[in-house]
Amino acid sequence: MAAPAPGLISVFSSPQELGAALAQLVAQRAACCLAGARARFALGLSGGSLVSMLARELPAAVAPAGLASLARWTLGFCDERLVPFDHAESTYGLYRMHLLSRLPIPESQVITINPELPVEEAAEDYAKKLRQRILEDQEENPLPAALVQPHTGKLCWFLDEAAARLLTVPFEKHSTL
Repeated sequence: MAAPAPGLISVFSSPQELGAALAQLVAQRAACCLAGARARFALGLSGGSLVSMLARELPAAVAPAGLASLARWTLGFCDERLVPFDHAESTYGLYRMHLLSRLPIPESQVITINPELPVEEAAEDYAKKLRQRILEDQEENPLPAALVQPHTGKLCWFLDEAAARLLTVPFEKHSTL
């Protein structure tokens, strides 16, 4: 599948079709990044159904690039919970069990929380690791989470304003009260 055009919204008929397309997109983006000047690829993973989709599709999608390319991947987790890694709610734990057991990305390239720390310290420690490993301590490129303003309910995810305008649609909230 070719990379979607900017502003294109893709709709898939099934989770299987979505998973295959997503795995191909990740593989393509990884190949482009690894061929670039920095020769590294960073990917933020969230939990939920994404774990099983990527576990099913990503190993085959990245296989043509060879195992050596995986050593230049860096993985982080977007919605990790402060629980032990063997807990059912640990995003890293789920990926470790279902995907990383099949994709030989070195443990040193997987950024995890420290579940032994108190919650505030764990959050600060994880943010520091992400800044150092993914942003290389460049504060002018904030992590997407820094663009969330929960007090206003505003999410400023897109740095591409033209794309953001194309994806903004009005909606009406229907109440069941």
